[in-house]
Amino acid sequence: MDIEILKGRLAFLSEAERLKDVLRSAHTSSGRTESTAEHSWRLCLMAMVFEEQLAGLDKLKMLKLCVIHDLGEAINGDIPAVSKQAYPNKSQQERNDLLLLTQALDETLKAEILALWEDYEYAQSPEARAVKALDKLETILQHNQGKNPPDFDYAFNLGYGKKYTDATPLFEALRNLLDEGTRKNICMNITIRCEQPDDIDAIARVTEAAFANAAHSSHTEHFIVNALRRANRLPVSLVAVEHGVIIGHLAISPVTITPGTTDWYGLGPVSVSPDRQQQGIGSALMNAALARLRHLGAAGCVVLGEPAYYGRFGFLAQAGLRLPGVPPEYFQALALAGEIPEGDVQYHEAFEATR
Repeated sequence: MDIEILKGRLAFLSEAERLKDVLRSAHTSSGRTESTAEHSWRLCLMAMVFEEQLAGLDKLKMLKLCVIHDLGEAINGDIPAVSKQAYPNKSQQERNDLLLLTQALDETLKAEILALWEDYEYAQSPEARAVKALDKLETILQHNQGKNPPDFDYAFNLGYGKKYTDATPLFEALRNLLDEGTRKNICMNITIRCEQPDDIDAIARVTEAAFANAAHSSHTEHFIVNALRRANRLPVSLVAVEHGVIIGHLAISPVTITPGTTDWYGLGPVSVSPDRQQQGIGSALMNAALARLRHLGAAGCVVLGEPAYYGRFGFLAQAGLRLPGVPPEYFQALALAGEIPEGDVQYHEAFEATR
């Protein structure tokens, strides 16, 4: 037993205790700021919980990687992922800090810790790449369950770490489940309400921007909404508002179905700001709009759009219900009361607006 080695390792452990006081940008479910040590602990727990689905990997090595991966932050603290571009020397700084942190250790253990850190940092081994993915997933999980400030950027989660979480079916499945939670959190900060007179210009801007790069768009959607409003043919006009800013809009207008069917409506345009798309905002608008139609006593609704997306809300293509000039699979209907009629559908002439 080498007393000097024991003393050095105890000194190292004393220095590593600093990690307990290093705070991250995430918050716990009680609202307290999370520490890096707490993040590392649950990362270890994740590796253990999914152990049987990580066949072929060295589990002990993975646990070591979980413990070591953020150890260098004990000296100069954590840099949130959203801020890493502002710190191009982050990796070198952490390596230097790790060398300082381990200076009391014997060379054997010091070399092992440094090798583990470098393996993780550069994702060299299968174990390191797996821990990288788990690290991203644990962060997203904490963001989703944390009691965060009102302006917390949940949208960041949706793109964070996909390089690693898309690498295996297990991580991809976990990511999909966590992304659902992220979208719910995004929508919790969003208010869906009827449009107000002061919203008109903002609605036009959001609508124009939403379709600016759409491949199958006439790029006149903002003119259509304005024309429907002028014609008093906009019974449902909903906006999605976040922190006082309109980031989405949905329009519904009456349609005519031959011969003489009443109380049917056409859904669209549906617009979400380009930087906020695929975050659940369109779905929130859709659900609110369908609830509004039911409240109005509508018989049904039609929509022209992507079958896979609108099918999630119950819309289906109907052989007997047609919109002349468009592929039938892209024109779908949803009955809200009674049967789905047959015939040709005609939208209001406002859909021809070009200014």
